[in-house]
Amino acid sequence: MLTIRNATIEDAMLLSQLLETSYRFHFSYLWHDQNELEEYIAGECSVEQISNSLQSPDHKWFIAESPHAIDSKTNDSNIVGFSKIIYNQPVPDKDFSGIYLHKLYLMPNLTGQKYGDQLFDHIMKLTHEQGQKWLWLEVLEQNTSAIKFYIRKGMKWQKSILYTSPKQQSTVYIMAKNLSD
Repeated sequence: MLTIRNATIEDAMLLSQLLETSYRFHFSYLWHDQNELEEYIAGECSVEQISNSLQSPDHKWFIAESPHAIDSKTNDSNIVGFSKIIYNQPVPDKDFSGIYLHKLYLMPNLTGQKYGDQLFDHIMKLTHEQGQKWLWLEVLEQNTSAIKFYIRKGMKWQKSILYTSPKQQSTVYIMAKNLSD
């Protein structure tokens, strides 16, 4: 049984640790320059950045827990993953907006156990309850397992954009689901 709770400001340090652990496990191989990776993590995973997000009325974070989940990579053995959404975000270069699924991360070694399905379904339910017509997200082109997951959940490709850093660039897919269909 998965329990999904709203994160609070008291969870900022925990979310920082979870985000860094999960990001390094799933995506560090994509970075060509270790210094760029460290700079990205220092900004994206900082307690200050997460605290500011947790205090924003348009941002909502969720922490998913299960008594059956054991991940030796984290101290919080019951934490499966987490997600972050942002309300009323326009889709780049499109004429619609909706809930932006900014993060959906599972902890290392806990993929493939349907936790992602449950966390995504929680976001879908919330999107419906909020009367939003669209749910959208960005996913790296190289993250083929996530792309397959999102397609299975009804998301459709909208466009590709480039994420550019001083030493590399990556293609990012924007995917969306129209909930009024």
